[in-house]
Amino acid sequence: MSKQKTSDEAAFVAVLETHQGVVHKVCRIYARTTEARRDLFQDIVVQLWRAWPSFQHKCKISTWMYRIALNVAISGLRRRVLSTDDLTDHVYQIPDYSAPEVSNEVHRLYAALEQLSPVEKSLALLMLEDHSYDEMAQITGLTAAHLRVKTHRLRDKLRSLIQQQLEL
Repeated sequence: MSKQKTSDEAAFVAVLETHQGVVHKVCRIYARTTEARRDLFQDIVVQLWRAWPSFQHKCKISTWMYRIALNVAISGLRRRVLSTDDLTDHVYQIPDYSAPEVSNEVHRLYAALEQLSPVEKSLALLMLEDHSYDEMAQITGLTAAHLRVKTHRLRDKLRSLIQQQLEL
């Protein structure tokens, strides 16, 4: 194995270890079971690895990772073309959100998020992460003005969905 390839792999693994929370959040929003989250996590890591050589550091690494992770999750990419053995030498713990220590409020939020469209889920995730409209625009490709309108409507929709759960 060449020094360049080893260096690229080490840099990628370091970035993934540091920012794996981005991928976990996307997996939690788009996959319901632990097994599905593991599969989606692996699919996203494969796509991140494929895109790694072309990453030019023109945006934050987390922005780049969100864009790829959301695209993979929304498109439902499930191909296993690239061997991921080298990429999964490290253990990336996929959190279990069904654990009893997770609060009722969190369960209600995730139940409401499950009722959203894939695009609405991506916007909700970015809103919950307190991304600015400019960052959201970079990640989604939408304009900041359009995002303001969509996020306002999305907040109203989430409030309504959570209120419906409370009334049950």
